[in-house]
Amino acid sequence: MIGKTNALSAAGVELSLVVSVTSGAAVTATKSGKTVTGTAAGGSCVLKLPEAGTWSVSATLNGQTSNTQSVSVKDSYAVSLTFFSATITVTVDSGASVALKKDGVTVQTKTSTGTAVFTVTETGTYTIVATKSGQSVSGTVNVVSSTTTYALTLSFVSSTLNNNEWSVIKSVSDAGQGASYWSIGDRKAVTLNGTVGALTLSNVTTYVFIIGFNHNSSVEGTNHIHFQLGKTALSGGTDVALCDSHYNNTGGGFRMNTSNSNSGGWASSNMRTAICGTSLSSYSGTIIAVIPAALRAVLKSVTKYTNNTGNSSAASAVTATTDYFFLLSEYEVFGSTTYANSNEASKQAQYSYYSAGNSKVKYNHSATSTAVRWWLRSPIASYSAYFVSVLTDGTVGGSDANYSYGFAPGFCV
Repeated sequence: MIGKTNALSAAGVELSLVVSVTSGAAVTATKSGKTVTGTAAGGSCVLKLPEAGTWSVSATLNGQTSNTQSVSVKDSYAVSLTFFSATITVTVDSGASVALKKDGVTVQTKTSTGTAVFTVTETGTYTIVATKSGQSVSGTVNVVSSTTTYALTLSFVSSTLNNNEWSVIKSVSDAGQGASYWSIGDRKAVTLNGTVGALTLSNVTTYVFIIGFNHNSSVEGTNHIHFQLGKTALSGGTDVALCDSHYNNTGGGFRMNTSNSNSGGWASSNMRTAICGTSLSSYSGTIIAVIPAALRAVLKSVTKYTNNTGNSSAASAVTATTDYFFLLSEYEVFGSTTYANSNEASKQAQYSYYSAGNSKVKYNHSATSTAVRWWLRSPIASYSAYFVSVLTDGTVGGSDANYSYGFAPGFCV
């Protein structure tokens, strides 16, 4: 703040400039080659100026330079100077070495105790690199204000999929590096709560597993890790599909359609719109509603091609949908089409998990000794009432669209 304090200067009257600044700071005022200096004490410094005019005023303290004020002096003025200071708090594993960098130059290095706190003295973009056990992770913070406290959380990637938060899995997927850390078939626990279709789940833990890395990416989207639900254990266990009380019946539940028709194919099916869900903002009653919020937050949309006409063998019947959860197709599971529109194969690829020879048999999630049929999204091309399903022996078959069978959806992160 600048405030006039004395009357206009006259010959022999000394001009005073009162500078409010941190005690101990060296204060400098310059004008046309003239320099006046002083040291602040008690939070201010009084400079005696030899003449009126425009003076440039700044201060230094411990190697840091304050902002610069330009003061047009006619008599005596007061001015305040400040030193820029902002705090960056980095949350990262204890014991990690954390380096703060600006313009590629390391400014500070600290060892994390769970957090590492840095004080910066100027605006700009800072890169923070944390290193532990030969592994590095980094992030950036754009500092624009000294009145803001900045925070950054960095997480190291575990080679055990289940040990990683979903946010970490997404960051690896975003970088297209999933296969560098994990393998096809690796699993992660998820706890399901809520109602999907006619099935209510309360703290049911199942394990989703990787079925593909960047699967069919030229069509479906790059930097995706594809998962399927589910398994009963982190290792070993049983392959399961969700089944409700309507299993093998027409009364409701996990049905492809409420009527016995495949008209409209996958795109307009009850399974896609009411069970899988097509929106991340409106999903009551769908599988999106019962998954953990942390998983919901990292779901990626995927482009899937399917026969979206129904009873048709025409190439034009195979069109795209955008999905978050989806049923697998006949070709994606079996690598061939026996009942589906054969034109689906030109837009699809068999998932690596199934091309590796893994079992296609799935069991009831709540009765794990009972093998069940589970739905695929492909309509049978030559019949108007059927969609393709996987039979209890793991072979391909067809089922009436209005029957409830096992639900084993896929999704992408």
